Amino acid sequence: MRLVGQMEVLARFQRALLKDLEPTQILRNLLEVATEEGVERAALFLYHPETRELVGEVASGRGRHYTVSAIALPLYAKGPVQEAFFAEGPLKLREEWLLPVVGEEASFCWADPESRCAERPRATRESRPLVCPSCPRFAAKGVLALEGVPPSLQPLLPLLAQLTALALKNGELFAQRNQALARLSRHVEALAHVSALTREVARALDPNAVLETLARALVERLGFYRATVALVRGESLLGHLTVKGRQVFWTEGKSALHLALASSPDPMARAARERRSLLVPREALPPGVAQGMGPTVAFVPVVAEEAVLGVLAVDHGPGGPPVSEEEVRYLELLAGAAGVAFRNAELYREKTRLSLALAAERTRLSQVLEELPDGVVVLFGERGFANGRAREALGLGAEVALEDLPAALAPALEGGRLELALGGATYSVRGRQVGEARILVLHDITERTRMERALRDQVAFTQALVDVAQEALRQRDLPSLGRAIVDRLLALFAAQEGVLLAESGGKGEVLYSTCALPEELPRPNLLERALGEEAPLGVEALAPEDCALAEALGLKSALVVPFRTQGFRGALLLGYRQGRRFSERLLHRLGQVATLLALVLEKGRFLALLEAEEERLKALLEHSQDVVYVLDQEGFIRFASPSVRTLLGYEPEGYKEAPVKALDFVYPEDRPKAEALLGELLSQPGHTLTGEFRVLHKDGTPIPMEAWGRNLLQDPRVGGVVVDLRDLRPRLEADRVKGEFIAAVSHELRTPLAVIMGLAELLQEEALSPSAQESVELIMESAFRLKTMVDNLLDTSRLEAGRFEISRRPVHLKPLLLDLARSFQGVARLSGVEFRVELEELPLVEVDPDRIVQVVGNLLSNAFKFTPPGGRVTLSARRVGDELFLEVADTGPGIPKEELPRLFQRYARAKNARARGVSGTGLGLFISKHIVEAHGGRIEVESEEGRGSLFRVILPLYGPHPPR
Repeated sequence: MRLVGQMEVLARFQRALLKDLEPTQILRNLLEVATEEGVERAALFLYHPETRELVGEVASGRGRHYTVSAIALPLYAKGPVQEAFFAEGPLKLREEWLLPVVGEEASFCWADPESRCAERPRATRESRPLVCPSCPRFAAKGVLALEGVPPSLQPLLPLLAQLTALALKNGELFAQRNQALARLSRHVEALAHVSALTREVARALDPNAVLETLARALVERLGFYRATVALVRGESLLGHLTVKGRQVFWTEGKSALHLALASSPDPMARAARERRSLLVPREALPPGVAQGMGPTVAFVPVVAEEAVLGVLAVDHGPGGPPVSEEEVRYLELLAGAAGVAFRNAELYREKTRLSLALAAERTRLSQVLEELPDGVVVLFGERGFANGRAREALGLGAEVALEDLPAALAPALEGGRLELALGGATYSVRGRQVGEARILVLHDITERTRMERALRDQVAFTQALVDVAQEALRQRDLPSLGRAIVDRLLALFAAQEGVLLAESGGKGEVLYSTCALPEELPRPNLLERALGEEAPLGVEALAPEDCALAEALGLKSALVVPFRTQGFRGALLLGYRQGRRFSERLLHRLGQVATLLALVLEKGRFLALLEAEEERLKALLEHSQDVVYVLDQEGFIRFASPSVRTLLGYEPEGYKEAPVKALDFVYPEDRPKAEALLGELLSQPGHTLTGEFRVLHKDGTPIPMEAWGRNLLQDPRVGGVVVDLRDLRPRLEADRVKGEFIAAVSHELRTPLAVIMGLAELLQEEALSPSAQESVELIMESAFRLKTMVDNLLDTSRLEAGRFEISRRPVHLKPLLLDLARSFQGVARLSGVEFRVELEELPLVEVDPDRIVQVVGNLLSNAFKFTPPGGRVTLSARRVGDELFLEVADTGPGIPKEELPRLFQRYARAKNARARGVSGTGLGLFISKHIVEAHGGRIEVESEEGRGSLFRVILPLYGPHPPR
């Protein structure tokens, strides 16, 4: 019986630890169960590498006296928790147990570094708080502290520490799953961009056009701040062009970039010399180059036919993110396509130039033309001659008549350009009139055509993979996902049969098959062989001993693609009923298919798990109920709905056994609020009132509730006060998630806003027409307004999370206010509003200057929004005693009196703002009030409807620092 009891206790801990995936909730669940099992005090400290602290939550007591508090312990300080963190097993100090929480496959070398540490320099007990957490072998995650542990629970302590480590690992895996989905989406989008850009580069025939198209696309479409191209010229690498923003700077012949290929240590020369891409941090760049660069710079060689033509350098600019390894792979694809296109364009331009130069010297033409690799036909009127390559291609003699030429050459004779197939070869034919002569140049582009065809095939294949990925992203379950993948790949590889197999935990499952299969796949089969070898297979002639499955399906040839993800592996078989031959290029592409299959199916598997979880949660919500009580005028319970057992743990019929007063179950701190609500209900028959307070669960846990009450004592059908309680925890959690979402979206908007404002500032420095200058000012004003909205959302998120800070220092506010006023001059001009600035000489004041400017900017922005054309906005500042008055007045419509009390609430907006279509989030005044109060000041408003408004910020000149 003792073993059974211990297993039940362990099971309760396991359910608590695995109930949630978010680390903070995991800790709360563990501490609650520990105190329920009789532990007097429980704490869990987790190691935070960024602060080098053990941060934890401590739970004390049980029942209605249960409390939770947070504590942080520096890792380098001496103490029992720090000692247990580095221990190999549990430590017992008087009545307290300290259990180290350690990850899988731990070596515990940090427990005794003097004898176990294998690194150099070797760690010691004194230095291990600084050295060991950075070691890859270090697996300690935290410390579980339990005080007053019952004897029955002590044998389970090691297992409890292991369960805690497992729960934290589950949380890490959940975060990794979210990251994998984000990477897949970015990969699909990037592949689409690469496919489109490859087609654009391939269409350009001029070498400079190839490079300009590539560099512009990298900046304008792939989001790089700067793209520079340098070309190999002899033994040197010379700067050719740079694209920054929307401007192209041609630096050929005048660039300071002049590097010796064989000896220069510059990363650009190294990339060309070593024929590989380099990702170099800004600190490793030459001093003259590093200025103005991003955190990292990518150097990618441009190669064609094993020859390095140049080097491409890109970065995200100062303040931007580092260039990622994934972006480097896309750059390599584009650089390869650009190298082929550039080489073809160079060859074509060179051949054309040579042909025209030869045409200018008729006396030497007949001798030189015979040596040319191109075919040349020269006509003087109706007669002329052709060189050997032209005679061979056209089947002509040395003397040529116009009527002997194929009719298809007529457009070229008129000065046009065309491509023509002759004798199994492909020629680019171009004609030109030089004086009285007409010259036709036939350039053999068979090899170029072959390369272009290969490039188009690769582009088409890449686009097909993009289509497969996009189709997969639209599916919501694994069967549909498997069907979509197999059908698309059957069409792509022109196969007749397809089988998609997934294996997880040693058990295989056919996700989709185009034909009926037995429940147990016959052996041997190519699917299992490919899984074992972990390499794509291309079998052109299948023998019975190769694959029993193929023999059963009547297949003659087959392709098999294995793939592997973190959670499972699998393989795809594409079968042909007729014998097929597979090229090396096709087999090479199977690796790309394997990568795509792994990503797409991992996404499908995660979606299936998420949908199952969503269905489960939906079922739980459908069966949840509020708790309904009926009370008499003394507050005693006369009825309780059955849902009280589920929500609060009490028996619905418990009030019949003994008189039970409803207020006894309210959390002590909230009891006055509940008593006041009941008193109001008793004094107002028939009225409905609401309130929020915490109600004690049977186990003593306070649960936040929203209460609706209605006095129906006079109703003979009820004869009591009806109180409906609804659990507020889901709504509170939703508010928290909403806040995190707002913060995440606001952060994502800051980067494109910075780009827009930066480019607009650059345009303001240019000599523009008045209308263009006005448009730029409108862009700046709109971007500044959007930036203000984003900053307000972020500040609101910080306020709700308790992370709002100010940094006070002595400053002179007048110059800052004048700069702010200048930034609103354009707004005033565009709005047709007169803007007055009346600033007296202001004393030195101790404030956070950025925050105070933010407050005044919010007030000015609101004033210009509401003031109609022809009105007036005034900014003034003066000293009044030991206080500083900052005032913003306008002649707008004013604020209705009934709306003034809620003006500084979150998301509050006046009705006249909505009626006039004035944009805004309703957060500016809410945030401004908190900023002013954080400085020990106050904000006031004076307004009369139809007479305008005055907002006054009053700041103390001296005073203690407010708490941060």
